[in-house]
Amino acid sequence: MLGRIWNWRKSMFAQMLVLTSIFLGWGLYAFVIRPLADMPVQVDVPPPLQATESELRSTLAGFMLSVRDDPSDASDIAEDGFLREVAARNPEFRFYVRVGNRAFGNGPPVFFRQFGFAALEQVHRAVADPTICTQGEKIMDGKDGDGYASFRMCDKLTYFEYHDLRHPVVIEHSSPLGVRRKWISAFSGNFLLAAGGVFLIFAIIFSLHMWSIRRVARLARSIDPQRLDALLPEKGVASEILPLVRAVNHLIAQVDAAQRRATFFLSAAAHEMRTPLTVLRTRLELMEDGPQKDKLIGDVRRLTRLVNQLLTLMSIGNRRDVTGFTDLTASAAKVIRGRMPLAEQADVTLMLDSARDEVEIPGDATLIESAIANLVDNAISFAPPGTTVRVAIDADGRITVRDHGPGFGDIDPVALFEPFARPVSARRGYGLGLAIVAAIVRLHGGDMCARNAEDGGAEFTLTFAS
Repeated sequence: MLGRIWNWRKSMFAQMLVLTSIFLGWGLYAFVIRPLADMPVQVDVPPPLQATESELRSTLAGFMLSVRDDPSDASDIAEDGFLREVAARNPEFRFYVRVGNRAFGNGPPVFFRQFGFAALEQVHRAVADPTICTQGEKIMDGKDGDGYASFRMCDKLTYFEYHDLRHPVVIEHSSPLGVRRKWISAFSGNFLLAAGGVFLIFAIIFSLHMWSIRRVARLARSIDPQRLDALLPEKGVASEILPLVRAVNHLIAQVDAAQRRATFFLSAAAHEMRTPLTVLRTRLELMEDGPQKDKLIGDVRRLTRLVNQLLTLMSIGNRRDVTGFTDLTASAAKVIRGRMPLAEQADVTLMLDSARDEVEIPGDATLIESAIANLVDNAISFAPPGTTVRVAIDADGRITVRDHGPGFGDIDPVALFEPFARPVSARRGYGLGLAIVAAIVRLHGGDMCARNAEDGGAEFTLTFAS
């Protein structure tokens, strides 16, 4: 039971569930529990005169800072609605604001010299370092009215004061309901933030697992049907996908076993057929000469060639790698020399065109020569009398065999390399030559293609890694 729970950690659902639970738990505490705990049961409303003074100081300080930050500001503080209401309630109310050499207000600075701020300004101006700041304030509460003075000087003097504030102005305060509405609005934004975070977590986890799935898919596409010894990796795969990967690996193993049995059967059958064919041909040689004898010997010869091709195809399919190095130019020249009698009999000219005197690639010389020979034989059989079969070798290890025959028409070029594929039904042969070529090229990790040439004929190209 514990083992199954521990293996559940690889599940995409389990990973998202754990991470989402952690994230939402933190969000519940940070955005719900803690704000509710810190929310006051009721809003404390200050006395009216105290609230009026707080709003007044905030208004004067805000205007002073705006003028300091923007000297071009030409607004008139006397037009402020709150100050006009204070002045209407308090006929003797006076205020004064100074920023540098600019002064504003409806009265003179009463407290600036009374409390020594003027002397403090002179002392500060004597200081050479403008980064040193001086500040102070004075609060006056009296029966004749409240007053206040605020002095601050760094590189520029900022000062404001007021006096004779006796009657408060009615100010609307936030009710507990308003505070709760603000909290609900803030919580809505926080909730959206949490939802976005959860979505981001889902996206990250799914992206990581989708990358793993695509990696497995790429490996599955890269499996060579002729080499089924490679299986899909099970390490690092999510538990939801692991059964599928294991099922595919089981299928690959079964197909590989079936292919091995089929290969063994064909190979064994071909081997067993060679001896009876040899005996049959020997007995035919003892017969009296005549058309019937020649026909039977020809049939046996073709059947023997079929058996040899099957054995060659089976032996190539059973190999997993190749060793050694091959000179493509030398191999092609050797094949052309060996096919000269056949080409002369068909009135076809063989021509070798190599980009270099020596083009060396890793590979088995015997197999590569067999592949070139099959292509040359195929080209000679289709080439009209008096034409040329050209074998071209590029410096990067690409071999092209070109003839000027009828081509292969609308037939799928890929199907030409399948065993027993015969695009021309009247042509003699069993369709194994190009299949042998394809098996040799795949064994060497190369590629092959066929196409109809623009000016007639067929062109077969083999690519090897140089």
